[in-house]
Amino acid sequence: MPDSKQSILLGALVTGLLSTSYLSYINILCCLGVIAGALVAVWHYTDTNELTIPTGKGAGLGTMTALGGTLIALVVNLVLIQVGIRHDLAILELMVNSFGDSMPPEQIEEMERQLEAPFEVGPYLLSGVFGLAISAAFGAIGGSIGAKLFKKGGEEPTELDVIEQL
Repeated sequence: MPDSKQSILLGALVTGLLSTSYLSYINILCCLGVIAGALVAVWHYTDTNELTIPTGKGAGLGTMTALGGTLIALVVNLVLIQVGIRHDLAILELMVNSFGDSMPPEQIEEMERQLEAPFEVGPYLLSGVFGLAISAAFGAIGGSIGAKLFKKGGEEPTELDVIEQL
C-alpha cells in the first residue's frame, strides 16, 4: 500500500481546525469535526493513489487522523486559553444565561463557580486524554464510512488481496 502520511496529516489539520476554539462546538454533533477530518484523509488517500481501500484500512487512517487532529487541537486550544480566549467556558455561560431560571440554585452556583475558577493545566490535559479516546473511535467510524464512499480503481480488495500485496 502507498504511504499515507500526507493524507493523515491533511485530515489531522482539518480535524484540528474543526476542534479548535469556538469551532470545536461542531463536535457536539457526534464528533462531526473528527469524522470530517477522517473523511478528508480517506478521500485524499484514495484519490491520490487511485485505489479502493478496505474498510479496515479506512478505519486505521481515520483513527490516526483523529489522534493527530486532537493533539493539534489540544496544543492550539491551550495556547488560546493562555492568551485569554476561554472558549472552554462559553457553553457554561450560555447555559447559565439561557436556562438559569429553570435550574436549581445549587446547579447555577456550581456553574458560576466554574466560570470564575482559574484555568488549570492538569484537568485540561486529563480531559485531553479522554478526548483522544473518543476521537479515535469516531475517527475510525469516519474512516470506515470514507472507505465505502471513496472508491477508486475497482472493487474493494479482499483480505487475500491485501495479504498478497504485502
